[in-house]
Amino acid sequence: MSAHDRPTLDAAALHALLLAADGPELALLDVRETRHYVARHPNLARNAPLSGLEPQIATLVPRRSTAIVLYDDRAAPDGPAHEAAAVLERLGYIDVRLLAGGIEAWAARGLPVIDGYGTLVKAFGDRARLHFGTPSVGVEALRARLRDGRPTTLVDARPRAEFEFLSLPGARNHPGTELALRRFEAPPDADHLWAVNCFSRTRGIVGATTLRLLGRARDAVFVEDGVMDWGLHGGPVVQNAAPADLLPAESPERLRELADGLIARHRLPLADAAQLARWQADPRRSLYLFDVRPQPDPAFAGTAVQQVPGGQLLMHFENLVGTRGARIVLIDDPAHRLRAAITSFWLTQLGQAEVFVFDGPLPSQGLPPAPSTAIADAPPAIEAGALEGATVVDVGPSLDYERGHLPGALYLLPASLAPISPWIVPGRTLVFTSPDGIAASRVARDAQRRWPEAGVRFGWLAGGTQAWKASGRPLSTTLEAARLLTPFDDDWGSVMRVFGPRRDPAWADYLAWERALSARVVADPTVRFRFFAPD
Repeated sequence: MSAHDRPTLDAAALHALLLAADGPELALLDVRETRHYVARHPNLARNAPLSGLEPQIATLVPRRSTAIVLYDDRAAPDGPAHEAAAVLERLGYIDVRLLAGGIEAWAARGLPVIDGYGTLVKAFGDRARLHFGTPSVGVEALRARLRDGRPTTLVDARPRAEFEFLSLPGARNHPGTELALRRFEAPPDADHLWAVNCFSRTRGIVGATTLRLLGRARDAVFVEDGVMDWGLHGGPVVQNAAPADLLPAESPERLRELADGLIARHRLPLADAAQLARWQADPRRSLYLFDVRPQPDPAFAGTAVQQVPGGQLLMHFENLVGTRGARIVLIDDPAHRLRAAITSFWLTQLGQAEVFVFDGPLPSQGLPPAPSTAIADAPPAIEAGALEGATVVDVGPSLDYERGHLPGALYLLPASLAPISPWIVPGRTLVFTSPDGIAASRVARDAQRRWPEAGVRFGWLAGGTQAWKASGRPLSTTLEAARLLTPFDDDWGSVMRVFGPRRDPAWADYLAWERALSARVVADPTVRFRFFAPD
């Protein structure tokens, strides 16, 4: 299909679709690179950059007949939206339209846009704080408590890798929903405080609110602005931290009571194996399956069940569920289902999907297969020992390139292959790499299709950069401007990538932005959080 023949939707019509409270399923995808998405986008858009669209789309939008609207800046015939539409058409998506005039036409009509990343969930967390009346403790007050020896249990609710990156001294670490699975015995001292923190706000708010609503720790508070504000106030932060003594595990029986109570109070819907099978066979609705336990279950290997721990499913919802109005089924330990119940409690209120807790023995058969990651027609993989004389091009995330790349490797964000044109020389071997090799095999295929008669040998590194590192070969962290063929446009501006004298101003600016975010988001009538009545 040519660029002139593709169906379009104007901004007013798209806005009407988004305003429909219980309208049909819709995936609104911004196919610009993330740096541009972060500058401005509609509140309900998902970022699906053209550079990684092909391997991402089957999990982000699993149903091929889903109504999809793509946009970029202006919907120019040679722009990324038209190229993305061609990719989706080739992959079998049958209902793809473009936003006429792109984001510029949307903004020109005065329709709402937001800047930032993960904005919907961050705004939701702050509104939850207000709705449920979750109290906080400022970092200065927390430091005073600790200095004075007042009884305080500090718990960091982030995943272990983020906790190890930077954390508060003396903190325990129980990520996301795992915190609610611990035993919270009545403290012997009435002055005791349970304080839950994250890097800034959202996970601390959600963690403390969850503990309060479950009756786990009714006096729990969140640490206002978390590790960032602690550091801005001169508090010492810990790198490569090991958590303090962990809280003891709660009994499955007690966890089951808590889950049953939460499900009953808020009428959280359940789904059994028979219902799941019917939904899998329904061609009119999208179905996302998530295992919210902390470790992958081998029984689900090769299936469409995605393993995403409960707390991370909420935080990364905008990166995981591309279809508004889809069905989501949450799988958990059948002995108690508390992680799934808590995740359902929060996702239901987010108002973007129908959410169900799986009830019964874990399914082991009849699950849909995982989308294939194999790239048809890719040139052969090249082993690490055969790279001598080859030009290596890293096409993985820029953050991974920063953390470690093959010595001498070029960097390319593969939204376009044009920057490697100077290396298309007869007799040259061009080898692409990415963390696991999947993205690299796709780019190698595309390069071979673009220059079939150039006399260049194209290939991709077997096992990717991860296999190179696992073999004991060296990685480099040197960034040379001459080797960066494209900017790091996949960088959404994470303050976790800012160090040195730039850190404090960047952290202060970010916190000011996040504190003001929710009022801006909820002013958009297409955003409808659906909070339960407080207990």
